[in-house]
Amino acid sequence: MKLIHLSDLHIGKKVNEYSMINEQKYILNCILEGIRLEKPQAVLISGDVYDKTTPPLEAVMLLDSFLNSLAIDGLTVILISGNHDSAERLSFGAQRMKKSGLYIKSIFDGENEPVTLHDEYGPVNFYSVPFIRISDVNSVYGTEITDYTEAFALVVEKMQINPNERNVLLSHQYVAGASFSESESSIGGIDCISKDVYAPFDYTALGHIHRSQNIGSQRLRYCGTPLKYSASEIGTKKSYTVVTLGEKTGDSELCDIEIRTVPLVPKHDMISIEGSFDELLSAEKNDDGIVTEDFVYAVLTDEEYIDNPAGHLRTVYPNLLNVRYSRSSKTGYTSMETPEGDAENRSPLELFTEFYRKQHDEADPDPVQEEILKSIISEIWGEENETD
Repeated sequence: MKLIHLSDLHIGKKVNEYSMINEQKYILNCILEGIRLEKPQAVLISGDVYDKTTPPLEAVMLLDSFLNSLAIDGLTVILISGNHDSAERLSFGAQRMKKSGLYIKSIFDGENEPVTLHDEYGPVNFYSVPFIRISDVNSVYGTEITDYTEAFALVVEKMQINPNERNVLLSHQYVAGASFSESESSIGGIDCISKDVYAPFDYTALGHIHRSQNIGSQRLRYCGTPLKYSASEIGTKKSYTVVTLGEKTGDSELCDIEIRTVPLVPKHDMISIEGSFDELLSAEKNDDGIVTEDFVYAVLTDEEYIDNPAGHLRTVYPNLLNVRYSRSSKTGYTSMETPEGDAENRSPLELFTEFYRKQHDEADPDPVQEEILKSIISEIWGEENETD
């Protein structure tokens, strides 16, 4: 049985306030072309479908278009929610969608009924566990667990999987040993789960980490994001994962498995450039007067501060994301100029929200946190400083 493993689409994401929606449309079309060529029996989408719990309309429309395009004869789509998704919003219409081969598991409720597909070697059972916290497990099962591994082990135990059949799991969690990038700096620590918990499954389609990688074995795999979403991913290659499940040869043995990746080439790459302001500004241009339309992080080596370097460089690097000075520069000044605007012209709420997002994988504060923050800002600076 052939499967396509996707995750962390983050539809609607902005990188340094630049919308990635057009890049996402392009790469999703590339994935659709690959799916039509591969002719898999199932597509697995392991969470963080959206970038925010309240996605913009254009993001909702793009996901709707993508899922409708997956309505291919004989193709099953199984999707779980991640920590960036709103479980309630993503589950809308889920029961009706099953009739068209789309199975959405976005709310953890303790129900463990798998989606079962068949091939020439027999059944394959697909279990779906959306992003969960210890509190979710305790609430559903009435336990008082304090350890993530113990909590997830209980979830797996409750599945009562049949070891004589092939079993696949969709999971959106941080597994100990995974390597993550800058955009995932808040991941890790107490929320990590031991890879041993996943041992009973012939394959686990993981989401949550943006770098594609195996954890201990190719049977436990993060497929990564389809696009680069942070400077730390410059130079990495993006792909989707193709999984082929073979025959299960023994009662307690895992089935034969083949893993390969299909490269994804973005419409615009994400690159880093370095040099003096004059060198970068005078680089060779195309007929439109543009050096490159790739997403650019620029590092200036000038010894003296340049007035508004980002504004000037953006005339020839239209998708400039960030400008900073090299550490060797005597200016001692780091420019973080982006389209966001000058910090002096932004409210305390905007500045704190930006800081919060950088510390929480670009997620916004929830409504309760925002109200608390507004109250504190009002008490310190007055109501006029809450917003613009």
